[in-house]
Parts: sequence; structure tokens; C-alpha cells
Amino acid sequence: MTSIVQVDNKFNMSLKKVKDALDIRPNDTFSIQRVNTHTFTLKKIGETDPFIESVKNPAHLHTKRKIDLDRLEDEQWSA
Repeated sequence: MTSIVQVDNKFNMSLKKVKDALDIRPNDTFSIQRVNTHTFTLKKIGETDPFIESVKNPAHLHTKRKIDLDRLEDEQWSA
């Protein structure tokens, strides 16, 4: 689908055509990505919570070492 949206002198634009085409509802979340100087993409993210999404898919997956509590206790009492 192609829609033309014009920007007025106050840099406002009507997004009614886009709203109708994408079935936008209140509180929907979108990602806007600039492709080049004349093109950008608008992607509907969905109804997932960004916090829950980051917990499910963390950015860093470092494996933690198992802490040897007996060794740690011995070091503490020997100092």
C-alpha cells in the first residue's frame, strides 16, 4: 500500500491514511528505522512489554562461575 502524506508549515502531518492502513490502535508501539535520506520504515512492534522481552532475551549471556562457598569461607577466616 502506498500513501502520500504532506507536511504543513508547522511540520505537522496527518497520519490518518497510515492509521487506517496499519490498523493502529491507542497505545500501539512502533519502531521507526531510517533506510536512507528519503525512506524510513515503520514497523509495528506488537503488544509485548519491552521489559519482559529483555528478560526473555537478554543482551549479554555470560556464563557465571559457580562460587565455591567453602573456599570463600576459608579465605575469610584465614586472613
